[in-house]
Amino acid sequence: MGDRYIIEITCPECGEHDDECYYAPTCGFTDWECNKCGHIVDLEKYTGISKESCSNKIEIENLVNQMTKKKGDE
Repeated sequence: MGDRYIIEITCPECGEHDDECYYAPTCGFTDWECNKCGHIVDLEKYTGISKESCSNKIEIENLVNQMTKKKGDE
């Protein structure tokens, strides 16, 4: 799990504008297809936001480890 974004995007091929593009790199929503011309845009390149930079995997693993440790101490 990680961050999710609703971004505005303009197609570099035809200029079509979408003001509700969903980008959730840790869930696999990483591309946008223009409704007008079908051009595919890599949203990581477009936004500069990588999967690694918005992932909260480490925080979740730490929480699970803390909970597991506490249960084992009982």
